[in-house]
Amino acid sequence: MRRRTILIPIVAVVAVGALAGIGAIAWSASSNDSGATRAVSTAQATPTPTPTVDPFPRRPLTTATRYVALGDSFAAGMGGGKEAGRCVMSDNAYPDVFAAAAGIDLVTNAACSGATTADLLKRQLPPLDEKTDLVTVSVGGNDLGVATIAADCAAGKSVPCRNELSSALSLLNVLPDRLDSVYTAIAKAAPNARIVVTGYALLYDASDPTASDFGVAAAINAATIGLNEVIRDAVDAERAQGMPITFVDVDFDGHGIGTKKPWVNTTGYTAFHPTAAGYKEYSRELIRRLGTAVD
Repeated sequence: MRRRTILIPIVAVVAVGALAGIGAIAWSASSNDSGATRAVSTAQATPTPTPTVDPFPRRPLTTATRYVALGDSFAAGMGGGKEAGRCVMSDNAYPDVFAAAAGIDLVTNAACSGATTADLLKRQLPPLDEKTDLVTVSVGGNDLGVATIAADCAAGKSVPCRNELSSALSLLNVLPDRLDSVYTAIAKAAPNARIVVTGYALLYDASDPTASDFGVAAAINAATIGLNEVIRDAVDAERAQGMPITFVDVDFDGHGIGTKKPWVNTTGYTAFHPTAAGYKEYSRELIRRLGTAVD
């Protein structure tokens, strides 16, 4: 998992530079770009070995596929509209949209807004059993407090923003162990299931100058990129050990904050969460990876 070791310092430089607004950091990052690129290329040249047989079988979905969704607000559908209940769930959550579009049986969506990896382990595993065929999971963001970071940074609360981001960057180093515990527990509770881990879409559009400059947007995007890379590497490590698990990235490029038709809520208690259109994109990515049900 060498790629994560190299990526985290790069993300930290971008994020700290964004918050501090220091031109010297920007110059240093630019002048050292070729060196960083060589370092990342070297790390990626020796990836985690994968088994000869792909542990994530390419079997088709069927109308009898039993599907369970786990995770945080991104799996619960917060921001999708008509949210209800303690877990702030929406019928427009990507598990519901995906199950309907794919034609499979969503046994339950056990996700809950605000859930951390510890919460998932304590409360969300009971629906899993040996009859479960498919599990999706979106978790890790609340361990780092990404939603709070986004809200405070966007609101101009510089001190909380800086402190929370610093804490999140340090937690990136302990998150892999937490994710390992989650994925291992899921595999044990649902021994016959394939596990699909979804990433977090960037909140700010990559084409927006403020998202690529050293500002709040860049800091938030940098934190999200770091989170996604840690999750992806954790999945790769499990897969290399034979677990039937895969990572699905979700791209809101062209529809992030700062575009004409953002797929991200920007106001209210659902701010910085996908809209119903954003959750449809999550569903589309899952269908691209898994297909739709066949009889």
